[in-house]
Amino acid sequence: MLDASADRSVFLYSLFAASVVLACFEKLAFVANTVSVERDWIIVISDSLHVDRQELNSAMRRIDLACKLIAPVGIGLIDGYSTRIAILVVFGQNAISVLVEYFAIAQVYKAVPQLAHGRELEPEAGQESITAAPSRSITTTIANTFRPYKEYVQNPAFLASFSLSLLYFTVLSFASQMTTYLLTLGFTSTHVSIMRVVSVILELSATVAAPWLMNKIGAVRSGLWFINQQLISIALAIGFFSLASSKTKLAGGALVLGVCLSRLGLWGFDLSVQYLVQEDAPSATRGSFSAIEMSLQNLFELLSFATTMVFYRPEDFKIPIYISAGAIASSAACFAGFVRQKRGHLLHTDKCLKRAGKARYYVLPTIAEEVEMDDGTSNMVGRD
Repeated sequence: MLDASADRSVFLYSLFAASVVLACFEKLAFVANTVSVERDWIIVISDSLHVDRQELNSAMRRIDLACKLIAPVGIGLIDGYSTRIAILVVFGQNAISVLVEYFAIAQVYKAVPQLAHGRELEPEAGQESITAAPSRSITTTIANTFRPYKEYVQNPAFLASFSLSLLYFTVLSFASQMTTYLLTLGFTSTHVSIMRVVSVILELSATVAAPWLMNKIGAVRSGLWFINQQLISIALAIGFFSLASSKTKLAGGALVLGVCLSRLGLWGFDLSVQYLVQEDAPSATRGSFSAIEMSLQNLFELLSFATTMVFYRPEDFKIPIYISAGAIASSAACFAGFVRQKRGHLLHTDKCLKRAGKARYYVLPTIAEEVEMDDGTSNMVGRD
């Protein structure tokens, strides 16, 4: 009996280990598919079919967020009835979605002939001689390995991409970390589900607001507006959170309110940066650029989980919260640097201030003040 039980345990652990390994391969395939379709194909499709790229990005993001809303709610309802059935449903849904996605991608590939055109890469200086050599030196191998990272840093969109990646270093989202913290405060799973629904609704609204705002003021300025909106929402939430005890529902409610409001800025900023990367990244290195960007996003997400591994007690959750706020502030600073680099300035001070002398400025009057000044001048002329 003991031998049979031990064999069964080994078998179950082996299946679990195999599931983890397969999940890792699935994650790699997911990243490759995302880089190909969302960062590369979408540019070729929009140019070939003359479709507005901003609207296309928003539509794809809207589908993604809608699925993230429907899936947890649906599986949660099924899990309430039977966990075993929920697992089987997830397995069946994944198996079916692979087939649907494969045929959909194949159909798009056939419908847009430009996707089949390869890119001709210009050989770099000395590359032919290196290839012809029977063996390459270790220095050359290391240089070739790190060349994509060097190109990533030297890309004009580096700061914008890095600022977006920094936002993944956070526990201020309805992921497992903050959800667990809310449950320890006394919130129920139903409460968390309602909060998640409100959050996703605001996220979906960002997919509508972002294209409209980018058409009005441009992707650079809209990105600046969205990241500042997110930063202000989080700052206010943490301010109220700090005033209340971290073990009360009031603190959790303040945190939830700020996180929900910040979703509008987060996904609006995501769409703005995605458009900027598509515009600035050269077509020859767009794939490697996006792959490095996603690797940084996963790295920062891993670090966010590491913070809750170190500060695992509910009363210490405030420390990962402050770390997340610092990451968001750093992201805003990075994007401000990108805006300064892109436009040569951060604010239109010349439109708000007027030079008076060599080193003095005075504030220009507002429109209402100018009207009053004009009325006063006309009255004086009438009296004369």
